[in-house]
Amino acid sequence: MIASVGSTARGEGLVGFGADEVLVGLEGLERAVDVVIDSVGGPQLVAAWNLLAPGGSVQSVGWSSGEPAVFPPYATVGPSKSLTSFVIEGDAGPDLTVLTELAAEGAITVELGWQGPWDRFAEAAEALRGRRVSGKAVLQVTQ
Repeated sequence: MIASVGSTARGEGLVGFGADEVLVGLEGLERAVDVVIDSVGGPQLVAAWNLLAPGGSVQSVGWSSGEPAVFPPYATVGPSKSLTSFVIEGDAGPDLTVLTELAAEGAITVELGWQGPWDRFAEAAEALRGRRVSGKAVLQVTQ
């Protein structure tokens, strides 16, 4: 598995989580890949598409770059490849409950990059959109 990150600092520890190789961006990746999970969009999505092996797939799960993805003419003509999107729809409560239980048991590790009270939601959202958070943002809810 190859992990692509925005900076060297964001790649720290990924080998310990199973990455065989950690790259900053996609530059230098010369070989074709079978699957890409892209959360950046824009030019990186186009670069990921160009790296796919025949039969490969790009899964678009976000668009943090905010930039358009411009495919050059004929980029989508040739051996079969696919680009699909993903969004969580419906009730995520049961899945979040399982993940919370696994984290509480120590079965999975969650890196917390930002914590704060619920009334700082806008600050957390902006930090996530601006890619200034390494890990998860956690809002503390009080009753």
